[in-house]
Amino acid sequence: MKNNNLKISVVTVCYNVVDTIEQTMLSVLGQTYPNVGYIVIDGGSTDGTVDIIRKYADRLAYWVSEPDKGIYDAMNKGIVAATGDYINFMNAGDTFSSYTVLEEFVPRIDNDTTIAFGDWNVVSKNLVSSRKPLAMEYISRQIPFCHQAAFYRASYHKDHLFDTGFGLVGDYKIVYDAYKVYGAKFQYIPVTVADYDITLGESMSIDRYKEAQREKYRVWGIENDNIKRLPYEMGLLSTWLSYNVRKVLPSSTVMRIKEWKDRRRKHNG
Repeated sequence: MKNNNLKISVVTVCYNVVDTIEQTMLSVLGQTYPNVGYIVIDGGSTDGTVDIIRKYADRLAYWVSEPDKGIYDAMNKGIVAATGDYINFMNAGDTFSSYTVLEEFVPRIDNDTTIAFGDWNVVSKNLVSSRKPLAMEYISRQIPFCHQAAFYRASYHKDHLFDTGFGLVGDYKIVYDAYKVYGAKFQYIPVTVADYDITLGESMSIDRYKEAQREKYRVWGIENDNIKRLPYEMGLLSTWLSYNVRKVLPSSTVMRIKEWKDRRRKHNG
């Protein structure tokens, strides 16, 4: 049995994103699906972001602009404020792929699904590449799908808030625990949900990659096991080489390499 009247809470967390927040907000507010509550959690922006949020305040279910303790603290505020059946996190700078996405996706969510997810587009400097989620077996290393293309059952997420002790992989921990610890039902729906802008991620320093890997050791419970960490530490060398190569290649070449690597992996659906 499918759901035709689920309420979706979309949460955008932001800070000083005056150049991108409006396109994100309009992609949510323009959805043809009628049962959407939009929540914006701003971290106390000073660059004009708040003026844009106020412009659409009468169309928001909830918004606030105040300092927070980091992105996962801000996302937790969104979870607490959410009144929908499912929650989607649409980051500032990212957008739904079309105005009909929710209308196409939401009615196909099964009644017992905890996390539903779809396809997405990777966007980098006006280049676009379509992506499908990886097979769930990849959860042992990474989230198999794009966070912006996923919908989390609100009742589950309210019982499992983001761990603010993590600075980079709190979203990974939520998905990892749902699959490995709680046996939650995951459902793939073949609809392109989001346009995910990776421009910021491409400039992520190698030190941040290392920090994220150290946080994953904590998720996996191997932070004090040198033997189990060894293959991942060796993998960081490959990441370092890839990072430095990408810095000198044209964006179009980097995108083609990403597509090639993606085709070599096993996908859902």
